[in-house]
Amino acid sequence: MDNNMVVKEYNKGALYWITGLSGAGKTTIGNRLYYEFKKKRDDVILLDGDVLRRLFEDDYDDIYSDSSRRARAQKYAKICKMLTDQGFIVICCTIAMYDSVRNWNRENNKRYVEVFLDVPLEVLEKRDQKGLYSRKTEGSLKSGLAGVDLKIELPTNPDIRICNDGRYSVKECVDFILDYQSVFKSDFDRDTQYWNEFYANAKDISMPSLFAKEAIKKMDKGGNLLELGCGNGRDSIFFASKGLNVTAIDSSDKAIEMLQNMDIPGNIFFVCDDFVTAAALYTGQYEYCYSRFSLHAINEQQESEVIENVYNVLKDGGSFFVEVRSVNDELYGKGEQVGRNAFHYQGHFRRFVEKSELENKMKSAGFVVEYSEESRGFAPFGEDDPQVIRMILRKTRHTI
Repeated sequence: MDNNMVVKEYNKGALYWITGLSGAGKTTIGNRLYYEFKKKRDDVILLDGDVLRRLFEDDYDDIYSDSSRRARAQKYAKICKMLTDQGFIVICCTIAMYDSVRNWNRENNKRYVEVFLDVPLEVLEKRDQKGLYSRKTEGSLKSGLAGVDLKIELPTNPDIRICNDGRYSVKECVDFILDYQSVFKSDFDRDTQYWNEFYANAKDISMPSLFAKEAIKKMDKGGNLLELGCGNGRDSIFFASKGLNVTAIDSSDKAIEMLQNMDIPGNIFFVCDDFVTAAALYTGQYEYCYSRFSLHAINEQQESEVIENVYNVLKDGGSFFVEVRSVNDELYGKGEQVGRNAFHYQGHFRRFVEKSELENKMKSAGFVVEYSEESRGFAPFGEDDPQVIRMILRKTRHTI
């Protein structure tokens, strides 16, 4: 088993988005916060808006236009998410006065703390550390100045609002932030307790699923395959036995531990993590991605994120194999409804998928639908024979 690596990476990253007008003290407070965090952990990153702007200014014809500012702000936000998904504490000091960007941050980061340094304009004009306000008054600053002649959207519901007009020391401001009890929005457990118990009683991994037997016919030996939600690993082991290099991910630590203690092929890399936000996995390149009964274990927004990640990680011409429960399943509507076409029943979450909607979502992402069918007989389990959707998608090749 020395060749079979198992990674347990519980993402506990956080984004501290420190915003305020020019001269509000973002960099000063962000810098001090950075070093306070560094006293206890090494995985802390400080991103300053001025530095980021210089890095990206060549990407825009007019770096001061509203459209360029919005695009940069969204790019900063996506960089921050990429880092927090990998477990980093990110401190980003930027004006970025756009509701859309801050809302995106809150929706897409598991732990997000928005800090608004609220300083009256007259104080900023007196402080004028960069000389921007005086240059604007003199007419030598031609570009828009946020809060003066550039329309801004001030934060309406920040987690922390600090009136940084001199009444508090830098240390006190940083202490306010450190004392804030941020909430970790975890969707990682994926009903882990239920699946841990399920896999503990389902140790037979000698037989692959019917879908795996069909999918292997479309795969070439030596290809790289990413499996999302590998469960007890039976399909992963099957694919590896056929000569594929397999990276398989699942949130059930018991299932991964079980696989760790088995004598399995050495061309499998098992990861215990959240397949929605496992950013490190989505930096590779694969010929194939395989998702059997995993897309219906996440909500619609997460599904969209996974589809985008899979599209980006597949090589041109790569294939995405999907099997998922249909809205025509007999279990649809049973239990507590917790979302659109989503229910909590028999101890775990299920979301049921409409075939045409999933097809359209795949096409919008750039996939070509090579095969799509809804039927019984695809995934019989004991006496159950649910209505199941199967799809084979291909990433369209880029044209020059």
